[in-house]
Amino acid sequence: MEEEVERFEDAVAKFRAGQVDEATFMRFRLRQGVYGQRQPNRQMFRVKIPGGILTPEALEALGEVTERFAPLKKGHFTTRENMQFHHIPLENAPEMMRIIGKAGLTTREACGNTVRNVVGPPLAGVCPDELFDPTPYLVAYVRFGVRHPLTQDFPRKFKTSFTGCPGHDAVASLIHDLSFVAQVRRENGTLRRGFRVYVGGATSIMPRLAKPLFPFVPEEDYLRVALAVWSVFNKADMLRKNRMMARIKVLIDRIGIDAFRGLVEEELKGIGPIDPTPLMGADELYQETPPTPPPPIHRGTDNPEFQAWKRANTVEQRQKGYYAVFVKIPLGDVYAHQFPVLADIVRRYTGGRARVTQEQNLALRWVPEGYLYDVWKALKDIGLAEPGANTVTDVVACPATDSCKLGITSAMGVARALREAFASSDGLLEDPLVQRVRIKISGCPNGCAQHHIAHIGLHGAAMKGPGGEQIPAYEVFLGGFYGGEDIEATRFGQRLPGVKIPAKRVPQFVQALLAFYKENRQEGEEFGQFVARVGTKPLEDLANRFKDIPPLGRETIDLYMDWARTTLFKVERGEGECSV
Repeated sequence: MEEEVERFEDAVAKFRAGQVDEATFMRFRLRQGVYGQRQPNRQMFRVKIPGGILTPEALEALGEVTERFAPLKKGHFTTRENMQFHHIPLENAPEMMRIIGKAGLTTREACGNTVRNVVGPPLAGVCPDELFDPTPYLVAYVRFGVRHPLTQDFPRKFKTSFTGCPGHDAVASLIHDLSFVAQVRRENGTLRRGFRVYVGGATSIMPRLAKPLFPFVPEEDYLRVALAVWSVFNKADMLRKNRMMARIKVLIDRIGIDAFRGLVEEELKGIGPIDPTPLMGADELYQETPPTPPPPIHRGTDNPEFQAWKRANTVEQRQKGYYAVFVKIPLGDVYAHQFPVLADIVRRYTGGRARVTQEQNLALRWVPEGYLYDVWKALKDIGLAEPGANTVTDVVACPATDSCKLGITSAMGVARALREAFASSDGLLEDPLVQRVRIKISGCPNGCAQHHIAHIGLHGAAMKGPGGEQIPAYEVFLGGFYGGEDIEATRFGQRLPGVKIPAKRVPQFVQALLAFYKENRQEGEEFGQFVARVGTKPLEDLANRFKDIPPLGRETIDLYMDWARTTLFKVERGEGECSV
């Protein structure tokens, strides 16, 4: 690890001295997880967290980095279970790498055309519906792929997921380039573990759901299949002609899944056995030691605030007497003073590991029921005991124009405004079916907040006022779905054609939309079912009530400015580095 940091320091020095051109340095920098921002001379520093797994020491290291180097004193959990730090001077990156490295974390291949961070379900190993824990297989895949010579310069980035719960898809398996879904078969009286493999999922401006590649790959062969898929992707020179159209989904679109499967099978003929066992390592990364339950002292039974949090943010594990706690992290932002307390909670009250979720939250596992009150009180002391994790108020958003070159609007700004509006919703959010609605907001069409699969998805756009002035706005996608009992029932939301909602009216629109759903749904009808039944026309009519903009003037100027901004809106997009 130290040698890698020293190489990065050397590369930075040579770049600053003009001995290395910018394009060459950028490709190297991206492979080290350091990404350019819209602000000059500032970087985004992305830490990979495989499977979202964090030790107390890792949380403390992230806290130290936040305190010492993050100007805003916060880190940001992403929908790919990474942590990002923004506005970092390039010269600070090496010391940040050293700090996280001592805690077992790395930025290696967090960006660039590589195998990106691998996501896993937050309840792996404790979910009642799980076929088997995919964590050891995920860890072996990560170790097999990182620094592998084949994965250093793919045509484009490559995203992977693992899940052990085919009936509870917490990782949105069908939006990844490669997904492994646990399967169990009985052969000759013996149960065999393996995976159903999907390939070719992605979102952005050309969203595609992954297609089934193989119905069952035995556990001893899954790394062989991964290597074969990587090889086919890496050899697809047609993709290298246009990096903007170079994801594996494009290859499958062009040649078809059957031809792609044939190429993978041909590659497999030349790949010998790859035993994943040595790479799994029953080691400190994911091993948990459940704490001994305390005596059954029922504290908090007369505390309505605690009881509301317990109902909303905890689930029983399959292991009797233990709970998983979902810590609601507003917009994925964790502040410097919160990290050490979170580390202490994980160390004292859990099995010793936390897991980042795709909803930008944190899952604490192996919490004895008798410790739930202690956990809640500790979280409350640092402002992280808000109920409603994984509900309508748990809005997901990407950093967008706060830092990203590709951002069009302030997704974080509108998400904060929406959360504030929800605080005075006149009982609307107490409805159980409304609570199940998920909202995701991206600052551009690329979809880093995964708006395509949300019940209510929004992405940043621009519209024009009567005088031709630019106005921050959002396109609307409704009825997306994932996480159900059937992975292949995942679907993208339907775009409301011709609809753009001014950014400053998004909170009003969303509340009106939820009220319309509540008033017009059938008995027990989920939001996605409602959208499918009524179609987009009545929803377009509702949205169009919010689109008209008065001329720019002293009384209307607010509509012409984005959230958390004090200047007139103007689209300012740079060239992203994802496709470099």
